[in-house]
Amino acid sequence: MSSMTKAAIRSDARRRRWLARLAIGLLLFFALTDIWLRMGNWHFEDVGAYWEAAHRIRDGSPLYGGPTNPDSYRVFRYAPWFAYAWVPLSYLPRQVAEVAWGIGLAAGSGAVLWALIRLRTAASLALAVLLTPMFFSLVQVGNVQPLVVAMLAFGISRRSGPLWIAVAASLKAVPILYLLVYLARREWRRMTVAVVATAVLVAPMLLVDLSGYTTDPGASFSLYYYVSPVAWAVVGVAAIGVAAWLAWLRSPFVWVAISVAVMLIAPRAHPTYATFLVVGLLAGGRDLIGRRTILAT
Repeated sequence: MSSMTKAAIRSDARRRRWLARLAIGLLLFFALTDIWLRMGNWHFEDVGAYWEAAHRIRDGSPLYGGPTNPDSYRVFRYAPWFAYAWVPLSYLPRQVAEVAWGIGLAAGSGAVLWALIRLRTAASLALAVLLTPMFFSLVQVGNVQPLVVAMLAFGISRRSGPLWIAVAASLKAVPILYLLVYLARREWRRMTVAVVATAVLVAPMLLVDLSGYTTDPGASFSLYYYVSPVAWAVVGVAAIGVAAWLAWLRSPFVWVAISVAVMLIAPRAHPTYATFLVVGLLAGGRDLIGRRTILAT
């Protein structure tokens, strides 16, 4: 290779690095601006649903007997165990409970974002910058999403992975698709454990009064709301089919396909569902290493 060719390659590499830094810098500017504009919005709206569900348990009222307006922050849509987990917090002054819960959400968000930064790639840094305002807004409203993302990103590849999928699915339903990772690995027992554990966590819903349970997803950032239930169903089935096909082929893209499917099939979605991409990037990297090790042996 001539010296001129080597110089051209080095020059191109430097140009790419500077372009990547420029892009990340611009993203960081917009992210910090977004956070600055949101700084005063510490209302913990979603905590209302958890708080009131815990108090209904204490009062002996129907667990799902809250507001019926699907767009209300106070609607409780989770498995019963989550409401019971909130009962101890319900004995604290509400502001204290909100702060404690917010600290837990911030810790989960920070752990995920730090893990992305530690990858030290342009893609991971850009994703961390893009998602930071989203995690910030989730902490502000008090939504459980940062903990769901953290338990999936750090838990799926562990021995306890099926249990983490079950917990996440009992809270947000759509993370059940991550069991397709075990299809890619041909780990049938772990698939079965994930399904059974999810059923165990969700089954108590059948033992309580569901007459007040709200099935209408309401207004949201989803095809179900913006287009039609039919369009949502067609796209959802297609996304699941692609993810399952890639899992069967043991494609390295299965993690991303699952995360995209999770974002698309939620009938009550929000732009913050993009945080599920973290699961594909973090857990997918560890799974790729594991797969190479298996193929080498």
